Amino acid sequence: MSIGPLSEWVTAAAEIAAVCVALFLPVYDKKQEKRKKTRNMKAIFRFLIRKALDEKDTSNLESYFKISYLVIDSNDDKQVYSLVQHAIEILNNKDIPQDKKETDIEQLLEYLK
Repeated sequence: MSIGPLSEWVTAAAEIAAVCVALFLPVYDKKQEKRKKTRNMKAIFRFLIRKALDEKDTSNLESYFKISYLVIDSNDDKQVYSLVQHAIEILNNKDIPQDKKETDIEQLLEYLK
């Protein structure tokens, strides 16, 4: 039984490696895109929460929250949305003093980093 020349073995190994890369690359790209999307969403929410805290107006934050809620597709996004929903509740609660609101919101913003 002949195992063939070394060049055929190297070619076969290279083809197997190419197929593995071709199969793995879309999964890797999708995961990277998801991380980027979540990172950007967190940054936007941090900005909008700080703006709502300074201006004492949550309309922009609530609008973006409602619109972006339609694209939730992972548990990470669900955690972010629950934190933002809690921040909106804190900001809209008239019974909480402003300094307590700022402290609570800063703690929530630490989780969004």
